[in-house]
Order: sequence, then C-alpha cells, then structure tokens
Amino acid sequence: MKHLSLTIALFIGVVGSIFAQPLTFEQQSIGISIGIPSMYDYGYTTQSPAVTAHYEYGLSDKIGIGYIGFGGLLSIAGGKYNSTIGNPAVTNDFSQTIIGPRAAYHFDMVDLTGNKEWNKLDVYGGAFIGLKFERAKYTDLDNKTFKDNSTKLATDLFAGIRYAFTPNIGAFSELGFGVSYVSIGVSFRF
Repeated sequence: MKHLSLTIALFIGVVGSIFAQPLTFEQQSIGISIGIPSMYDYGYTTQSPAVTAHYEYGLSDKIGIGYIGFGGLLSIAGGKYNSTIGNPAVTNDFSQTIIGPRAAYHFDMVDLTGNKEWNKLDVYGGAFIGLKFERAKYTDLDNKTFKDNSTKLATDLFAGIRYAFTPNIGAFSELGFGVSYVSIGVSFRF
C-alpha cells in the first residue's frame, strides 16, 4: 500500500508539473475566443462579439524568464445602428476583419516565483500588427444605400493568462485594445 501511495503521488506530481507550463520550444497552441470588440461605437444598437482564432508556435528555448511564441490571428466582429431619432429607416451596418501575425512572451512563473502552485497557469504578454478590413453599409432616409470599404493598419498589445484543465486543453482570458478589450476562450496545445 505504501508503494502504491508513493507511485500515485509521484504520478500526480509529474502530470501536475506538465500542465500549463508556458509555451515552450516547438510546442503549438490554437485558441478560439469571444470578446468585447474594440470597434468604433457610434451608438450601435447591436454589436456582435469579436470571434477570434489564433495559432502560436514556441520559437525558442528559454530566454531570460520565459519563452517566445510566434503565430497568427484572425478576428471578426460587427455592429448595426438603427436610428432611434426621427425616421428609424436610417441604418448603418459595420463589420471588421482583422488578420496578421502576433508574438508573445510566456513567463515561466514556477521558475520565477519558486512556487509550484503556478504550474497550471501560463502568464503571457505580446504584440500584434496586421491589417483591419472594414466594411460599412449606410441606408439614408431616402432608402439609398451607400457602401464603404477600407483597409487599415491594426495593432494590439495584449496580456493574457491560461489555466490548464489537462496538459492539452485550457481556458484563457486576454486584455488588449486592438482586437478585443477583453476576451475569453479555450485553447488546445499539441
């Protein structure tokens, strides 16, 4: 019985220690999230949440107190404005698609703090630079429709935290200003 308890304790220690270590060299991660879009708010009566997918690859062995990851991001959000003053036939539909590369630095919190309680958390921060494709459709009082499409530079600084339920599946939340102000999602590591 003593050997079984020791074996179980050793197994739990090993498995627990690999849970959410930061994204390390040659690991890959895919994340899908929804968030509060950081798009223009001209009194939109409805806004869809930003739906975002990102991929990340661990580029390096440990550098300093963490690891560097690099990948890409795709995000889609939209909104609709219906005039509540005067004629409600005035509408404005707006959508944005953001795409581009992003990089993140994943802190090795267990090594940094010396506390194994951090083994299920991946704390990271990073930057994104890409393109924002905006589409707008306006309908005026005379029921005439005007369309406007534009492409702009999109940037973002973000900070996030991932909690691992298993070595390959976790939940994460990110704060930023370019894609979403706040987003929550699920991530898969392989």
